[in-house]
Amino acid sequence: MRKFLFASLITLIGSLSGVDANARVQTPDGDTTYIYIYRVGQWGAAGANWAVFLDDEKKCKLSNNKYMRLTVTPGKHTISTKVGGAGLFKKETEIEIDAEAGGTYYVACNVKQSITRVRMEMVEVTKNSAAKQMEKMKLDNCQESLD
Repeated sequence: MRKFLFASLITLIGSLSGVDANARVQTPDGDTTYIYIYRVGQWGAAGANWAVFLDDEKKCKLSNNKYMRLTVTPGKHTISTKVGGAGLFKKETEIEIDAEAGGTYYVACNVKQSITRVRMEMVEVTKNSAAKQMEKMKLDNCQESLD
């Protein structure tokens, strides 16, 4: 009985915290292709949300230490970012992913700062590297509007 209560309590806590272990990384089926974009937690740049664009269409404002999942069709896709509101700055950086059917791709985002500017660096990484970095991250709140 105690084991049952303990297991129920753990399940309840997990559901209340909004963490869905199955949502962390989903395996695509058939023609479905996923691109995971995540932002490594950086204290100095925690306050800025970066707008993420897929093929020039705004998808989400990615928060610090969060990730998002984009479902795409096979082919070449351009992912770009910019900081600020609707038209404050031009797109800062971009990366191109040549997605294959049934594939999963990972893009790590890091904020790079200098005296004169702040930019988002995006790098395609392996599944193993992404798994280590995304281990304690949560799905960004904007994911609901993407699904």
